[in-house]
Amino acid sequence: MSRDNEMRALLEQTRFRMNDRLQKLLLCFVVIGIIGFVAGLNGDRSYLAWQALLVNTMFFSGIALGGLAFSVIFTITGTKWGRPIKRLAEALSAFMPIGALLLCLLFFGADHFFEWVKHDEVIHAKAGWLNFPFFVIRNVALLGLFVAGSSYYLKNVIRPDIGLAAKLSKSGNPFADCFVKNYGSQEEEEARAEKRARTLAPLLALFFFLLSTLLAFDWMMSIDQEWFSTMFGVQYAIANLIGAAAVLMIVSGVARDKFQLDEYITIDRYHDLAKLTFAFCALWTYLVFSQVLVIWYGNLPEETPYLILRMQSVEWGWMFWFIFILMFFIPFFGLMSRTACNSIWFSRLIAVDVLVGVWLEKYFLIVPSIQENNASAGLIDASSGLPGFSPNFYDVSITLGVLGIFLLSYFWFLQRVPAVPISDPLFFRNPTDPPVVSLQEGTTGARL
Repeated sequence: MSRDNEMRALLEQTRFRMNDRLQKLLLCFVVIGIIGFVAGLNGDRSYLAWQALLVNTMFFSGIALGGLAFSVIFTITGTKWGRPIKRLAEALSAFMPIGALLLCLLFFGADHFFEWVKHDEVIHAKAGWLNFPFFVIRNVALLGLFVAGSSYYLKNVIRPDIGLAAKLSKSGNPFADCFVKNYGSQEEEEARAEKRARTLAPLLALFFFLLSTLLAFDWMMSIDQEWFSTMFGVQYAIANLIGAAAVLMIVSGVARDKFQLDEYITIDRYHDLAKLTFAFCALWTYLVFSQVLVIWYGNLPEETPYLILRMQSVEWGWMFWFIFILMFFIPFFGLMSRTACNSIWFSRLIAVDVLVGVWLEKYFLIVPSIQENNASAGLIDASSGLPGFSPNFYDVSITLGVLGIFLLSYFWFLQRVPAVPISDPLFFRNPTDPPVVSLQEGTTGARL
C-alpha cells in the first residue's frame, strides 16, 4: 500500500463521530452540575459548592495541562513510540481554556477558601504575595499567556495534518478551514510546523511547571497560609502527568480497538505508556515522602499542624493511607510485571484506580483546610471535630458537571482534527525496521 493510500485509509478508519446518545448524556451531566452549583450558592452552606468546584477544576485542569505536557515531551525528545497517542494527548488540552474560565469564576468564591482575603488576617511576612489584587493579576496573566501559547503551539502542530486531510479526503469543516488559510505546499508546511514546534515546545515545558507551581501554591497551599513547601508545585505537576497518563492508557486502548490501530498502537507502545505511569506514581510517592521528611528532620513545628490534620486526625488520617494505596501500592505492584503492562484490560483497571486516587488527592489537599478555616470563622460547629470526608449532593453534581464539560471538549476536538498525526513522518513505520512478535497477541507489530 502506498503512503497516500495508507494515510487515506487511516483518515477514514479514525474518523470520530460522537454518538447522539452520549452527547445528550454528557449535556445532562453539565445541566446537573449547573443546577447543583446554583443550588449550593443559594443554600446556607455555599462553601460546599465552591469547594466542590475548586477540587474538580484543579483535577480536570491538571489533566489538561498534563496532556499538553505529553505532546511537548514527544516533540522535544523526537520519540517514535508516543506518536500514535500524541493527538489523543493534545485533545486533553482542549479543556484548558474552559479550566481558565472556571478559575476566574472561582475568584468570586475566594472568601470561602482563603483567610488572607481579609487583610487583617494575613500573615504579615506573606502579605506581599497573599493579597487579592495581585492574586487575580498574576493568575489571569499567566493563565492567559499559557492558553495563548498552547493554542499557538497546537495550531502549528495540527495545521499540516488538517491540510493533508483536506487534500486526501476532499472534505473539511469551518473549524479546520480556519487553520489552512494561505496553505502552501505540504513539504513547506511540515517543515515550518516542525521548526515552530521545536522552538515552542521547550518554552511550554518550562511554562507547564511554572503554571503548575502557581496553581498549586495559590489555589491549594495558600488555603492554609501557615503551610509552606517548595516541592508542593512539583507534586502537583507530577500528579497532572499521572492523571494524563492514566487517561491516555484508557483512551489509547479504546482507540486501538475501535479504530483498528493495532499496527500503530502496538502492545510494546502500550507497555511503554503503562511503565511511564508506574514511574510517575513512584516519583509522586517520593515527593510526598520528601516533604514529610524535611519537616521531621528540620523540626519545623509551625508546619506540623498541616500534616497532623491530614495524617493523624480521626477525620482524615484514614484517607491518607487510602490515597497511598491507590496512588502507589496498587499501581506499583500492579504494573511491575511486563505481563500486566501488556494487558490492556488490566492496565485500564489500574488507570481508573489512579484517576480516583488523583481526584481524592485534590480533595484531601483542599477540603481539610477549607473546613478548618470555616470552623475558625464559626461557620462550622467543630465542637465534636471537623466533618471530614462527607460526600454531598454538591460534590456529586458538580463533579458530574465538570466531567461532562471535560469529555465534551475532548470529543469536540477529536471530531474536528485527524485523530492520528498523519503528516508526521515519525508516526509511520519505516519499511526497513524489523518486525517483532507481540507477546500479548502473537501478532506482528513494529518496535519503533
